[in-house]
Amino acid sequence: MAITLRLLALALSAVFAVLPASAGDALRLAIVNTPKISGLIDDLVADYRVSGGGDVTVYGGNDVYDKARAGEADLVISHYGKAEVERFVLDGFGAWPRMVFANQLAIVGPKSDPAGIRGLTSAAEALRKIAAAQAPFAVNALPGVAYLSEILWLQAGSPAKGAWYLDPGVAKGQAMTFAERSQAYSIWGAIPFQRFKEKHASQLELMVTADPLLQRVMAAVVVKAEKVPGVDTQGAQAFVSYLLSARGQARIAAFRSPGSDAQLWWPAGRNNSSEGLDE
Repeated sequence: MAITLRLLALALSAVFAVLPASAGDALRLAIVNTPKISGLIDDLVADYRVSGGGDVTVYGGNDVYDKARAGEADLVISHYGKAEVERFVLDGFGAWPRMVFANQLAIVGPKSDPAGIRGLTSAAEALRKIAAAQAPFAVNALPGVAYLSEILWLQAGSPAKGAWYLDPGVAKGQAMTFAERSQAYSIWGAIPFQRFKEKHASQLELMVTADPLLQRVMAAVVVKAEKVPGVDTQGAQAFVSYLLSARGQARIAAFRSPGSDAQLWWPAGRNNSSEGLDE
């Protein structure tokens, strides 16, 4: 009898494991850190509820695709260039990525701004002026940022990489610490830089943000129920439709992180095919 009951319990648990989420359940969103720590995604989720959408629970971290593969997320939002995106979609776990918004990289530098680049709208022109002034520039060794630095260097006319061009081989906060110690300019994401600045009382400041080349697009990927039973595909698609709507895109453009008047988030819905838009 005990064995029979145990087998019945196991069978029922297997059935419930593959049942789709009910309409009353919260959509499970897994998103990379920057939209979460900036407050953007919480702002959008709140507006989604006001506009008639359902509840959304948000997980922020670097392992978002692992969460989705494990059946712990219905929707994933990450940088389009994140290594796992292509593998996740081609392996059949996710639908075609939809561009939703872009975050902002920035050229940062010492308050004295010896090269006079503050407020420029061209990052390449900023690097050209840094080289002309022989002001220190520290490469951030994050692969994407180092790649962008090389593009800007070429755009700036390939100035000789003399003593001004520093490549300490460190990334993220370590690169900012090096830049501050060297009174150098550098490049990093505006949101993580602001967190670093607050935590370490850094005297470095945002200098150049307006160049579109400094934007890095993020995409939403709906998890497929055929591959991950039980996910709320319908709810995920509804939230993506909100993000791509004119209302959602305008709200992204209007968002400002607490303590900053700078626009650090940009709508990217228009990068999708017209079939992916609901307006």
